[in-house]
Order: sequence, then structure tokens, then C-alpha cells
Amino acid sequence: MLSLIPIAALITLGAPPLDPVGERNAAIVAPFLGSEVAALVRVDLNRINVETIVRAVGGNQADDDRVKGAVQSTKAWVDALKRGGARDIYVLVDLTDFPGLPLVVIPFADGADAKAIATALTEGAPVPSFRWPKAETMRGAVVAGTADAVAQVRTLQPAPRSDLAAALSVGANASVQIVLMPSEIQRRALEESMTALPADFGGVPITTVTRGFKWGSIAVVVDPKPMLRATLQAKDEQAAQGLEKIVASALNVLAQKAGEDPRLAAFVNALQPLKPQLAGDRVTLETDPKQTAELVLVPVHQAREKAVRSQCMNNLRQIGLAMHNYHSDHNTFPAAFSTSKDGKPLLSWRVHLLPFLGQMALYQKFHLDEPWDSEHNRALISQMPVTYACPGANQAAIREGKTTYLTPRGPQTIFPGAQPVKVQEITDGTVNTIMVVDAGDSLAVTWTKPDDWDIGAEPTGKGLFGHHPQGTNVCFADGSGRFLKETIKPKTLRELLTRNGGEVVDPSED
Repeated sequence: MLSLIPIAALITLGAPPLDPVGERNAAIVAPFLGSEVAALVRVDLNRINVETIVRAVGGNQADDDRVKGAVQSTKAWVDALKRGGARDIYVLVDLTDFPGLPLVVIPFADGADAKAIATALTEGAPVPSFRWPKAETMRGAVVAGTADAVAQVRTLQPAPRSDLAAALSVGANASVQIVLMPSEIQRRALEESMTALPADFGGVPITTVTRGFKWGSIAVVVDPKPMLRATLQAKDEQAAQGLEKIVASALNVLAQKAGEDPRLAAFVNALQPLKPQLAGDRVTLETDPKQTAELVLVPVHQAREKAVRSQCMNNLRQIGLAMHNYHSDHNTFPAAFSTSKDGKPLLSWRVHLLPFLGQMALYQKFHLDEPWDSEHNRALISQMPVTYACPGANQAAIREGKTTYLTPRGPQTIFPGAQPVKVQEITDGTVNTIMVVDAGDSLAVTWTKPDDWDIGAEPTGKGLFGHHPQGTNVCFADGSGRFLKETIKPKTLRELLTRNGGEVVDPSED
């Protein structure tokens, strides 16, 4: 709770007066607010343009086939909700629900199809992990969540929120609105857990927040221009002055953290031009379209980068596991490539690993006694498994059947060439020897081709980095995935690439 309040203050904008729309929205959602609900998110389905949002935050990735597919499925889901009669979605943020799905309330008017709305929530969500387990109609709304959460709402005694209408009014015409509204129970709990804020936030009594702060609203407008509109409401002018000082302290803390963590630098740089304004009992702030884009896109892109890095690492771990399963069957890891009777390279290790990646049907389509570019085998290039595609790689290259998952090629590596290597030959230790890397796009190869990363006599890492900020993912010979920093010393890199160099590798150097 503590972290939500100062951050909300950083993106706050002057509020319009109380209006009937805000009062109507408050009346709709109030019967579902228990004492544990700390915030709510309201999404106006008639104002949300999924394609506009994705194009704004996705940049070049917006034209990727997978992104287009996600846009289409999300639009279809929103359309299904609207056809059922849904106009607004309320997401109730109860901190005790996490990390599970939060409770969702979708009110409907006369003539709406509650069953269609419930079906869209429980079966039609485009991302399976965001399909709610149970949906039930009550009090003029469809309520979706876990079975336990829905059951609790059925017998709920709502907690009074006297300022809810005022909070909702400031973002009545927004596409998305986030309202922070800690209950009395939550305020007391915070007071019991600490007496003062940390020194970095001014060291003031905790009551400056718990009793001085009434509610906060962050309103996001998408069309015609992206804007952030929010308000931090204090109980009086003196309390607002105290909250403004906390905001200033929070900005200083962020600036310090940015110096320690480069990933925060872009976000802090976007915050610096923004100056919270004190207006009576409110701390307010307004962002223009450019500032909004910077504030929103930085964390969104960072979240996407984290997801890309995670999926890439998962791919490498699957490859590492498949390598060991291959070794269990053949008593060696696969050779870098197979050869014909006269010693000519035919197919990459990636082809021969297919049965151990659940791709036996594809493996059986190959003519194993023909080279990768024979008329028959060339037709299979377009069927590259997704496990061989880093989501951060060039999408056009992936569609051409190119991969950046490469084995280091050299005399002392695990994949010196046509001669397979046994795990017993990795005398430097499997935990200290790199097996597969995610290289940059400049090193991409056709996945069936007997090509990999030729490390040379003195590997420098040139071309190795590119898909992930500050480094790249690698799979070690024990099957583990690790992140290799681009600042790695050439000597350490060489030691990690060789299987039998006899070096003692310092783990802190990779």
C-alpha cells in the first residue's frame, strides 16, 4: 500500500468537479467493495482502441504476426463483451488475491445478455491464464473471479467509501481509470506496522499518509491524444503540503535508483520535466502526449523486454534438457552436424534434437542422408519449431527459418564438428561450460544448416549480443540458463566456451 501512494502522486492531474457520471459509477460498484479492496480499475470498453494502444506501445513489434494475432483475439474478446451488453469493466484490487486473478465486476443494463458476458470472461479471454474460473450474476452485474472470491462477494457487507463518487468523477470520461482508496482497516494496519516513513521519503509520521491522504485517481485518455490525468486528494491544504513533500522525496529516491540501475534511467528522465502542482487540498499534475508516451512506454517496454528474455531463457532450458535426453539415449551429445559417407556436412544438430523436443513427426519428414539444402529438406525450413526462435530476434528472419540459437564451434568446445562429445569430456565442469547461446541477428543461420558460431582462436563476443539489453541468454552444459553480461572479459568468455581448458572460472566474471 505504501508504495502505491507516492507513485500515484507522481502522475497526478487537476480534476474536474463532481459529475453525474462519477456518481453513477460509484453507485454501480459500491455494493462490491469489501474492506480489503485497496484500489479499483475501470475500463470503458467504448473508449478502448486495442489496435491504437498496441501500436503505441509496440513500436516495430506491432507489425509482428504474433502481435497482430493477439490484437485480433483481444478485439474479438472486447466485441463479445460489448455484444453481451457490457460497457464498463471494474477490476477490484484486493491485495490478498495476489498473485491470483483479481475480482471483476461488469454491470449490465436491461436487455443485456449476462450469460454471454459470463462466457466471455470464463472461456473467451484471449490469454488462457486470464480466464476467470467462475462467473455469477448478482446485483445487476456479472461477477467473475475464483470460486472462493465469488462466494465471498455473494455474502459481502460492503465497506462505506464516502469519497468514491468524487474519485471516479475526475476520470469519468477516461478510457482507463485507476482509483486508489485504502479502507479504514488498511489505514490502521499501516499505522500499526510503522510509525514513520523511511528517511528517504522524509521520515515524516506515517499518519501524514494514512490520515492526510483521502484518495488518488489516475485517468488514462487514449483518443484523440494520449494523456495522463490524475489527482491526489488530501484532507485539507496542510495535508496536501505534506503529501507534496513526499512526492518530492520520491522523485529524489527514483533519481538515486536510476544511477544504480540503468533500466530506471529512461523512466526518471521522463519524470524530471513533470512538476506536481499544489492547488488547495490537491496535488495535481498534467502530462502532454509526448510525456505520457515516455512515462507509459518505458515500463511497458521494460515489461516486454523481461517477457522476451524469460521466454528466450525458457527456450534455451528446453534445448538444454533435450541435449541431456539425447545424451541418455546415445551416450553422447549430438555432433554439431551429421555427415555423408564421404564426410560432407548434412544437417545441423538442431534437426537431430527434434525427437527430444516433442517434434518426432517433423524429424521423420527429413531425408537424413541428404544435405540441408536438398530439394526435399529445403522445403522443411519453413517449419522451424518455435523453441528455436528467440522472441526478440528479427521476425522476418524467423519467418525465413533462421535461428540465433547457436552452439559455440571450436576444437575445445562441446561441439567441435562431426565428432560428438560425451559429458565425461567436459572436464572443466558442466556448470562452467557454455553449450548454446542466443546470438545477435547478424549471426543468425538457417536452422537446418550445419552452421553455428565459430568462436575463433580468441573469442571476442562480436555479434553475440543484441536481443536483450546489457547481455544475452546462454545455456550451460548442466542444462541451466544464465544471463551473460556484455561487459564480460574476453578471457572469461574463452574459459566458459572451452570444455577442457583446465581454467578456474570466477562465477562473478560472467
